[in-house]
Amino acid sequence: MFSSIRNVLVVCSVFAGTACGSASQSAETEETAPRSSRNELVAADIMATNTGSVYDAIRRLRPAWLRARTAVGGAAIPPVVYVDGVRSGDFSYLQSIGIEEVERVRFVNARDATTRWGTGHAGGAIEVMRKTGR
Repeated sequence: MFSSIRNVLVVCSVFAGTACGSASQSAETEETAPRSSRNELVAADIMATNTGSVYDAIRRLRPAWLRARTAVGGAAIPPVVYVDGVRSGDFSYLQSIGIEEVERVRFVNARDATTRWGTGHAGGAIEVMRKTGR
């Protein structure tokens, strides 16, 4: 009787070890996978929208990024778009970029955009980083 109980315990501990191993592997994978945040979208989340352009993906996931900010004096100022570090115009330019081309998209607030790129960013900036090798 004791040997059968011991065998059952051995079998249970083997299966428990396997389950624990796979659970820790999936936890490690989740920790290393890039994640979107309030001010950044990653390729996986952009692709999951099944939209045609980066503009449509942002409109679905982070619509506040596309709103013009009100500057001193009441003028509405849209965010400036940068693609791979190059100024590319306003957010309408995002309609010409396919979601399959993009690695990350980041919203940069007015203060940080002005610090990084200089004046003229009262509406902030949307920075698009395309996948390398294109």
